[in-house]
Amino acid sequence: MIAPILGLAVAQAAPPPETPVEGEILVMTERLRSIRISPGATIRKGVARVTSPCKIKRSSGDSEIDALACDAVRQCAARPQPDRKAFNSCVDEEAIGAILHLREARKAELEGEAL
Repeated sequence: MIAPILGLAVAQAAPPPETPVEGEILVMTERLRSIRISPGATIRKGVARVTSPCKIKRSSGDSEIDALACDAVRQCAARPQPDRKAFNSCVDEEAIGAILHLREARKAELEGEAL
């Protein structure tokens, strides 16, 4: 008698199966955490300058995410930056915003395929 009750409790406590959209979001989050770049930029007297091409030191495994990270470097180098910390914050914000936009686009695409 206890075994069927425990089985019912476990079934009720189990999380619902992951949808393809949720799975893609989790994968993108993990990829974002893994990326490492060498921005190829210097900051002097509040001016950011790209001195060499942005290089991916450790790829996220997704070429679109890697490209967005380097695009963020170029965007931030085009704006005045008081120091390296501000530049890094700018790159983080730009990259995260772009990646969130990509995530939403992929989510919409996956949801369209699911229909």
